[in-house]
Amino acid sequence: MESFIAELEARRIAELEARRIAELETYLLTTGLKDYNLTADEIKALENFDLYNFQDYTFDEIFDNIHQGRRLKKEDQLPGNIPFVMAGVTNTGVVGNISNPVAMFPKNSITIDIFGNTFYRNYDFGAGDDTGVYWSEGKDYTQKTMLYFAAAMGKSLRNKFSYGKKLRSSQSLKFKMKLPTVNGKIDFESMETFISAIQKLVIKDVVIYADKKIEETKKVVEK
Repeated sequence: MESFIAELEARRIAELEARRIAELETYLLTTGLKDYNLTADEIKALENFDLYNFQDYTFDEIFDNIHQGRRLKKEDQLPGNIPFVMAGVTNTGVVGNISNPVAMFPKNSITIDIFGNTFYRNYDFGAGDDTGVYWSEGKDYTQKTMLYFAAAMGKSLRNKFSYGKKLRSSQSLKFKMKLPTVNGKIDFESMETFISAIQKLVIKDVVIYADKKIEETKKVVEK
């Protein structure tokens, strides 16, 4: 009887694992991250990165909206479905989902908290007063471009802010980030190709793991 129960438990665990891996597989396919093989252009972008012509661009040259979030104490936060961002790196600064009537910020934005922690947001959200939000209405930047901006902004702010020296978005308008430039214009194509290559390098191990686990769980479940 004990061995029978153990077998049932093992089978149930395998089925749950199969479901979890299948969800991961669906996510990878939906987001276009399933293919981790680098193209010739992506390989070239990685190899030639140090050869790019980088120029400085101020934050307010890139974004026509730069705003600080609003103060909302933890004890005043009401449960809901609005992701609320505060200072910190845990869970990229999302402290929970709220329903308070706070200022909403649009997806395809970048947040920078008082310590300089920088994250890209692909969803609508609210933000506390310890977080600045950067986005553009006049220019339709792609997600890959915004990811590059976030990396460049984060690099320019690294180790410059702390509890003793907090960053506010109003102070950052003339801060500079370095971007690849061709003929005096931002080289968006190279930026997007580079980000695409980095995404594939990062996701490669996840895809290989998912494929391996799918095959293993299939064998167990189909027995």
